[in-house]
Amino acid sequence: MIAAGGLGVASLVASPQHSFGDDKKPALTTKVAIARLKLGNKRFVEGKSKHFREGRKWRESLVAEQHPFAIILGCADSRVPTELVFDQGFGDLFVIRNAGNVVMEDVQGSIEYAALHLHTKLVVVMGHEGCGAITAALKSREERAKEPPELQQVLNLIEPAIADINPQDENAVSKGVEANVRWSVKMMNRIKTERKQSPDFTAVGAVYELKTGRVRFLDQEPEKKDR
Repeated sequence: MIAAGGLGVASLVASPQHSFGDDKKPALTTKVAIARLKLGNKRFVEGKSKHFREGRKWRESLVAEQHPFAIILGCADSRVPTELVFDQGFGDLFVIRNAGNVVMEDVQGSIEYAALHLHTKLVVVMGHEGCGAITAALKSREERAKEPPELQQVLNLIEPAIADINPQDENAVSKGVEANVRWSVKMMNRIKTERKQSPDFTAVGAVYELKTGRVRFLDQEPEKKDR
């Protein structure tokens, strides 16, 4: 397997056909994985998606095993197809999606499976602009009480993340989206800290911009204090 330190991040992600030994092993470091996601998203934004790793031979090579280089916890919104957004193919991403990209028990279990058994090191919690779940969670409790019980459970998980946001703020939804992403990342890091045998992963946050197609990674930005 090629050592990341020897070639550098740029050379490892410069081409979608780069080699990680047999090219089915997981990303060597979190830094490499994030760089690969950013490069894929750049291709998507520029309309230059490669749509690689979709052919029959590649699919057949994945029958026996998988080694996704990143775990993505995203929203179930139909406008945010994860693999397309990052221009990745079969076997590249371990994707979990639900309304509001919240950390439920089944989500936690799926992430731990990928970390422990597939040896995937990076978890990206990706929210998106105009999220309907965040919009619903910002409504009054009286309004939310009209929703089905199962949906109310989801909104209750979002509520702590947006507790400091004024629903009347014209930017309430966008602030809520980012706050909810940061909250989910915080939950993942808390799980990692509290467990004696925690999965080997790093959790980071991101927000997908519906209009531009760009994925904005929050780990490179200071947390906003005036939510």
